[in-house]
Amino acid sequence: MKVTDVKTQIVNLDFRNTVIVKVETDEGITGMSETTMKRKTMSIEQSILELKRYLVGKDPTEIENHWEKMYRDSFWVGGTMHSTAISVIDCALWDILAKSCRLPVHKLLGGPTRTRVPVYCHCPAGSSPGEFAKNMKLCQKHGYLAAKTTLPLFYGAQNSDGQADSNGYSGTAGVIDRAHRETEYLDASIWRRIAEFFVAAREAVGPDMGIAVDCHGRLNLKNAIRLCRALEEANLMFVEEPVPPENADVYVEVRRGTSIPIAAGERWATIYGVREFVEKQAIDILQCDLVNCGGITGMKKIAALAEAHYIGMAPHNPNGPLATAMNVHFAATIPNYVILETIGANPELRSEKAVVKHPLKLEQGCLLVPTEPGYGIQMAEEAFSRFPFVPHEGWR
Repeated sequence: MKVTDVKTQIVNLDFRNTVIVKVETDEGITGMSETTMKRKTMSIEQSILELKRYLVGKDPTEIENHWEKMYRDSFWVGGTMHSTAISVIDCALWDILAKSCRLPVHKLLGGPTRTRVPVYCHCPAGSSPGEFAKNMKLCQKHGYLAAKTTLPLFYGAQNSDGQADSNGYSGTAGVIDRAHRETEYLDASIWRRIAEFFVAAREAVGPDMGIAVDCHGRLNLKNAIRLCRALEEANLMFVEEPVPPENADVYVEVRRGTSIPIAAGERWATIYGVREFVEKQAIDILQCDLVNCGGITGMKKIAALAEAHYIGMAPHNPNGPLATAMNVHFAATIPNYVILETIGANPELRSEKAVVKHPLKLEQGCLLVPTEPGYGIQMAEEAFSRFPFVPHEGWR
């Protein structure tokens, strides 16, 4: 079997563009995968197509060899821009291999270690503690056992029309200037005000529902510790990216300053990008994104490295339905899995139904692991043209 073509198509799904990749072979078996890098969609698509020259004519089942060649032979190793193109090609090759064996992908990865994958959804903080509590109750009502918000006051204010953000998460700014730098002054009262959001949410949903907060790296060391200490009584599942993602030593200090688990990793790529953070025990939960960190081949290595340091995996995944299916297969195969990110907002569910013929099933806060060959999800390719590229701007 030989690769004959690599095709890409950009599909806009609500607040981000995804790049759908199809790798074709001379035996008629095709592999499909998806990647997302907001604000860099066009660059990523071209990076993927540059790999086509290498892949055409090659045996698609030699996955480890191709990963190494795509990574090392580029000379410019490292970074998510480089690894994202590799990731999506790698995942498409796993789909081809599994279909050629008439097996689900997780069977080829040594799994499953579980048949149900716990997930959490996004929940907008809103502009007040009461609004956040109401939103968390809605997530609970929809069947989720855990939910994550972005940092209140930094994100989550209402839109100009008075409505919460459309994607159910951080599509709006907060009362703090979106350009505020982590080194600039913040009034000390802000931590108490933020804590009020999470105390209200905890009272609303009870002690068993998981609640997490994503800070997007907006804080410095001392403010991150202040935040965590203010949130101790809310019994959070984790605090994500409390400080910018570049400095492992700072993460070590944040982790030492709180009993709340510290999570990060969505902006780190390959085992070389995560090594220092893992070896220094700078985090409790590793959140690398399958579609950016090196694909299934890269993610399995990262998970093994984390396992050796007793660190759990909770993959970053605010992505489309195909990426979610890819993540479910990966999550089914590793022992140190914690939980998978999903969006869960109504606009997301509507777009998913439009581009997927049989969406994954959510039961009791878990996605069921597909058992069909490949990723076990069939995309409605004829619908892709209805969702053309839409430019998106953003901030921190």
